[in-house]
Amino acid sequence: MLYEDLLTHISKSGPAYRWIITVLIAFLSMKSAFDMFVLNLATASVPYHCAEALVDGAVQPWSEVLANNTFATNFSINDFTCQRPKFVRGLDGSLHMAMASAAGGNGSTATPKEEVCGAWTFRPDPPERWTMFMEYEMVCDRKYLMDRMQTVMQFGICLSTIFGPLGDILGRKPLLVAFCYLDLTCNIAVIFVRNLTLQMVLRFCMGFGAPAVLIGIILITELVAEDYRGIHGNLVWTLWVFAYSGSAAISYFIYNWRIQMVVVVLIIGAGYATYIPVLPESPRWLLTRGKTKRAKKILKEVSKYSGCKEVLNEFNFEHNELVDPPEHTNEREEQSCIFKFIPRENLCRLDYLVTVGVVTFNFFTVSLVYFALSFKRDFITNNPYLNVLISGLLELPAYILAWQLTNRAGRKYTCLGTMAFCGVGLIILPYVPTDPEVVFQGSSVLAIAIKFSVTVAFSVLAVYGSEVLPTKVRSCSFFFACFLMRSAQILAPELGGALAQWYIHLPYLLYGVISVLASLAILLLPETKDKPMPNTVAEMEQVGCPCCVSGSDEAERQGASAGEAGGEEMKPLRV
Repeated sequence: MLYEDLLTHISKSGPAYRWIITVLIAFLSMKSAFDMFVLNLATASVPYHCAEALVDGAVQPWSEVLANNTFATNFSINDFTCQRPKFVRGLDGSLHMAMASAAGGNGSTATPKEEVCGAWTFRPDPPERWTMFMEYEMVCDRKYLMDRMQTVMQFGICLSTIFGPLGDILGRKPLLVAFCYLDLTCNIAVIFVRNLTLQMVLRFCMGFGAPAVLIGIILITELVAEDYRGIHGNLVWTLWVFAYSGSAAISYFIYNWRIQMVVVVLIIGAGYATYIPVLPESPRWLLTRGKTKRAKKILKEVSKYSGCKEVLNEFNFEHNELVDPPEHTNEREEQSCIFKFIPRENLCRLDYLVTVGVVTFNFFTVSLVYFALSFKRDFITNNPYLNVLISGLLELPAYILAWQLTNRAGRKYTCLGTMAFCGVGLIILPYVPTDPEVVFQGSSVLAIAIKFSVTVAFSVLAVYGSEVLPTKVRSCSFFFACFLMRSAQILAPELGGALAQWYIHLPYLLYGVISVLASLAILLLPETKDKPMPNTVAEMEQVGCPCCVSGSDEAERQGASAGEAGGEEMKPLRV
């Protein structure tokens, strides 16, 4: 009996164990959503004004100035956000507004030091909520902190990807548990730490929980039979949707951001607490490492729980496809093992290089656009809580539509159409009339369509990108694409604000243009629906327009594929 047959029998006999494993692993995706979007709402801007005034050259608290003086002219303190209002006392004892050194009270570089505000009052006064924005005074020249906190965590996520391969060396469970508990420990520390620098460090370390998500997905694929992997893999990301929308509920109904973090810790901690006693190590990994006794013990417990313990008698733990080494090793493969990450022969193949380039560009683009729009607190509506709620609820129907489109319309044109629609929509969006006093309006409908479209593209591209690349180099090719995808997540929180300083609509225009370019680049790739995935580079379909494939090129491709199958030296199609 093959190992996959054993796994299929166990999965069919007792579905409870695979559902338990899946729900526990889903806590990883929920934690990622909570980390991003609870933080996004905790750093959202609220109305504020300067809490100081300059009276006859002396700085006084605004509350005292307001209580002890009369004013000769009408003005609003709400107009002064980054600059202290400046008064001089008249002969009648009332305060007169002095000429400001920098109009608008915006704290520009032309403002004298004594007029720069140093304390603020947040409205309403006293505030109903207490957020990170208020506690760390992310105003005026500290406004960059609103997005910097998110950027620091995304940088930790990106950097943590280099530790993912350790799962092949140390095992799935030890690394997953280590990263989970590191993440949870940092999350607990965030609740009590007051210092801003330490908050930044802890957010960075929280990003190192990201490899646990990937390892968790791998663990599901190795513990669940092939026939059930699709539904269990999708369930993990379905719970991301609930955490995405749930972030809005937690932030809206709980007024203190530290209490919000306590709730997140309690929810996620309940799941993480079961990981050591409940989650098993991957028997497949143990068998490939020669740890037969431990694998047998785990499979006994799983099969006993599933009610099919007798099936283990049909599986040979000492001699099977995972334990026994191949009878012979291709000499050419041994010689090229140093080119594991970038195989030598692939660098001479235009089809492979173009495919990797297009997949990488699309991964970078869809990640940048998706997270830039997700982190923008007023993309759909000017209410940040409603914005996150709607964005989260869009995810589930987007996943369902992506699933249907990939099976019916194919991968290529689904990706192309959704990316193109997203790009054109983003180019049009800045010029749709809006009313800042209206919460939901015409631009909100277009924004919903754009967010829905890029979510579908993100979901389909994950499948399409894996199918279009050859099996032998899929992991190393995906590593490069995923690293750039994570890099886009670092840029996403702050890029829009930086570009808007040059031109208010520049972020949308940039996102729109690169989305359209990414969709056009997909035209170079072949369709993968109802086609076998290529196992080698020689089996890849030619990139570009199908009408450009000549008979000689096709014959050469088939000859190269046949030559590789016979163990001969692989010849490049074109240089």
